[in-house]
Order: sequence, then C-alpha cells, then structure tokens
Amino acid sequence: MRRLITWLTFADADMTIARAQLQELQNHLPLLYSLLISSAALLAWTYFDFAPLWMTLGTLAFVAAVCLSRIPFWIRLRALEISENDVLRHLRRTIWLSGVMAVLFIGWAMLLDGYGTAHEHSYSAIFIATTVICSMFCLMHLPQAATMVVLVVTPVYVGYYAYVGVDQVFFAISLNVVLVVLVMMKVLFRAFDTFTTMIRARTEITARHDEVEKLNAENERLANTDALTGLTNRRHFFAELRRWIADDGARFTLVLLDFDQFKPINDNYGHPAGDRLLAGIGDRLNKLCSADVVVSRLGGDEFGMLIRLDGLSTDQCVQRAHAAVTTPVQVCADRLSVGCSVGCARFPTGAHTAEELFNQADQALYVNKRASKPEPGVHAAV
Repeated sequence: MRRLITWLTFADADMTIARAQLQELQNHLPLLYSLLISSAALLAWTYFDFAPLWMTLGTLAFVAAVCLSRIPFWIRLRALEISENDVLRHLRRTIWLSGVMAVLFIGWAMLLDGYGTAHEHSYSAIFIATTVICSMFCLMHLPQAATMVVLVVTPVYVGYYAYVGVDQVFFAISLNVVLVVLVMMKVLFRAFDTFTTMIRARTEITARHDEVEKLNAENERLANTDALTGLTNRRHFFAELRRWIADDGARFTLVLLDFDQFKPINDNYGHPAGDRLLAGIGDRLNKLCSADVVVSRLGGDEFGMLIRLDGLSTDQCVQRAHAAVTTPVQVCADRLSVGCSVGCARFPTGAHTAEELFNQADQALYVNKRASKPEPGVHAAV
C-alpha cells in the first residue's frame, strides 16, 4: 500500500521523466477534454426525451464547463517555464481529477441507464467503454491517472450490469470491455517503460553532447591562446585579421610590436626570468583588449595588434601599448625592462590581403628597428 501511495503521489519522482510526462500531457489532455465534451453531448442527446433536463442538459453543462476551463489551461501551460514543484503539482492534480471525472461519468451513465429503452441502454454501455479506452490512450504518459480511471470505472461497470441483471448481453459486454482494458493496461505500462527509457537515453545523449561541446570550446580556446601570456596566439590573430578584412567598409590599423634587447635578459638572467617578463607585459597588453582592439602574441618577443578606432584613438592605443612593453617589470629582486620597436600598416591603404598588410607592417617595423638604438633594460632593485 505504501508503494502504491508513493507511486500515485510522485513521492520519489524522477524530475526529468516528470517534465517529459507533463509535456506530453500538454498535447494530449486538450484532445481528451474535447472528446469528453463530445461524448457527453451525445449521451445527453440520446436520453434527452427520456430523462429529466437536469440529468441531461444540466449535467452536460457542468461537464462542458469543467472541460472548457481545462483546455485553455493546458494550452497556456505549453508556453510557461514550470518549476519542479509545479510540475509535480500539475501531475498530482491530473491524477486526482481523472478519478473525479471517472466517478462523474460512470455515475451519470448509470443514472441515465434507468431511463429509456434497450437502444439507449446499449449506447450507455458503448459510451462507458469508448470513454475509458480513449482516456487510457490520452493518459498513457501518466499511468497513475490511467490506472485511477480503470480502478474507478471497471468495478462499477461490471458490478452494475451483474446486479441489475436485465440482460446477460450487457453483462457480457462489460466483461469483454474489462478484459480489453486489462490487456491495454499491460501494453500501456510497457509503452511507458519504453518512454522512460527513451527520455533517459535522450538526457544522457544531451549531457554527453554538452560535455563534448564544452571540450571542443576548451580545445578551441587552448588552440587560440598563448599559454605564457594568456593573450591570443598567432593563429587567432590571422583569423581575426582575415575576418576584419572581409567586413564591408573595414578600416583599421595593424600594429607589430617587437622587443629590443630582450636576448640579453635571457642570457644574463635566464629564460625563466625572460618568461616572467613576457608574462608581466602580456598582462598589461591584455588590458587593452576590447571589441575594437585585438592583442596577440605572435611568437617569441613579437606581438601584434588590430585596432579599429579613429586616428587619434589609434595613436593613443599604440602609445599605451608601447608604454606597457617598456615599463619595467618586477622579476624577483630585479626590475627588468626592454625597448620596443613598432611597425604599423593601415587597411585598406595599399593592401588587399592579410599577407600584404602584415608584410607592410613588418617592413615598417624593420625600418624603425634599424633606426632605433634602445638601451639594455636591466634595472637593479632598490
């Protein structure tokens, strides 16, 4: 009994399955309520000339009001974000409402069976059978509700015709319907097992897909990032350069920064000190990055920039980059610095491809580097 109550109340529900159940009900229950209205209207019409108005039109009006209030509710629910508590609340309410509606319909059909002739009585038997079977189909993704309908209707259905004993044909029909319902319940539970297996498999596939996407994104980031400085690397720089060139009406400046007197620092202080110097300068250059400024380490002590700003702002950005490179960096007990040569090329002036633009900047860098004679950048700590 405890297991049955737990099952009926979703006390240990799998929320992934519960959400999938609710999504299926959002599609099926409006159809079920429409069917119930139609079936109720036909039943009331069948007994209209025999039963009191309150029992035909009155009950029909009540059934129609309940069903018409639930149809827009389930349709609106499709567009809402539903919390876990609300998911379980809607499922539990559907189970108990299924039981209430089953009591209402079987009770109504049995009351009407006291009126009319054998023709009307046969329709009552058909009405109960078809309504139960259709309800089971529409509630197949919520077997608790389907079970509730079956438990309420079938004992009353068989017991009524066995007790009344008017015609053994009706009793035989009720027994046959019960046998069909029992077989359908077996099929329904198997279908629900398949449904839950499919949902769990889909969830697992989605989780693995998300994991693969994250790994791909991380691999892409690593493939485009310089491990020492944290800046983007040469691969990313040229990809961005080609993308900027492809933009209609593109106007920007390519800047190359090359350290002066960096080799003596490696020779005198060791490569670890040189790496820390590069990392410190990389941190400063990284602060210049924005949607309109790309800074990348191209290799060794060479850095590249793409600047999509107006003329004055571009000059200021280059000056800030130059200062970021030449300002001494604290490395252990020493403050180390390097000089910096700069080469610029503007797009689209005189260049039409990424290679042509880069070569122009590289030539300008070479000229400036030849013209400058920077002092070695080693400053003893105070």
